[in-house]
Amino acid sequence: MDNQHLSNIQLEIGQSLADKTKIYLDTNYWLKIRDRRTDKDKLLYNQLIKLVESEKVILPISEITFWEILKQSDLSSLKQSALIIDKLSKGISIAGEKDRQRLEFLDFVNCKSRKPQNNLNEMVWSKISLIILLPFFLKHDPEMLNTGFINFLSDISFENIINQLDATSNLKPFYHKDDIDALNYGKEKYKHENKNFHEMYLSELGGYLHEFEKDLNNYFEEFYFNDTGNKVTAQERQSLNCKNWKNMIYNLSKLKKLNDELPSYRIFPEMNAAARWNKDRKYKDGNDTMDFLHVSSALPYFDYFFTERELSTMIKQRKLDEIYNCKVSSNIDEILELLKF
Repeated sequence: MDNQHLSNIQLEIGQSLADKTKIYLDTNYWLKIRDRRTDKDKLLYNQLIKLVESEKVILPISEITFWEILKQSDLSSLKQSALIIDKLSKGISIAGEKDRQRLEFLDFVNCKSRKPQNNLNEMVWSKISLIILLPFFLKHDPEMLNTGFINFLSDISFENIINQLDATSNLKPFYHKDDIDALNYGKEKYKHENKNFHEMYLSELGGYLHEFEKDLNNYFEEFYFNDTGNKVTAQERQSLNCKNWKNMIYNLSKLKKLNDELPSYRIFPEMNAAARWNKDRKYKDGNDTMDFLHVSSALPYFDYFFTERELSTMIKQRKLDEIYNCKVSSNIDEILELLKF
């Protein structure tokens, strides 16, 4: 596959967004502006259209938004959602979670190794069509992914993805729910293991780093190649691992010295820790994982994040909006005021 061409596309997208205000809508707000059932919803839709058409604002989505939109079973509503997303996002998406992990980890290692760093704000953007479709073609026929085909994929709209899935009888509602019984059981069983919130967060972070240990090793091999120009040999692979870097991330977090570095490695564990630490909060709807992935997509790379009240409250209680300099709101009156620019 032409990785350099793909990187160039992502960089061009990032550079094109440099002077634009980036707004992240959670899925509920996308549905609000699709249905426009209230006068305020209509005002919000019209203001967003106006700002995007003036090229002041862009509303990229994420892979999480894509899959949540696909929960709809009504084809007409689904297509309407896709049309509005195409119009306001211009097909642009924040990179997927794994890609952001990779970019943030490589940037972190470069920083600590005193090597040149990339501008992450330029590197974390792509097209939703590339994020969703590219893995499929990589798996089935990577040789066809030349420059021309990558360009072809990048021009496919959300609406066209839906139409193609429908035409090939592959359009099925997406379904994902957390196991709320298991989560509530675990929360109750282990509630006395952590004496304070920071211990709870470190517990979640340790689990997160362990879950993605294989990925971290792969990222470190990429760093090795970028640094030396050589691929890791089978013998070197046995001794090469990212354990020291994992420990550094954990210990910097323990000492509260990580600041705004490695946002994907901080936000998701911290939101999960907040859910566990609140003794009065029960897992109810099975959407926490998707919600917290929205948060980790939005806060580090967007200027605004419009979401539901509970999520907004959790973010502000942890001051994550301040750490990542992202204005978060769940109140439509406040949102309409914020968009007066």
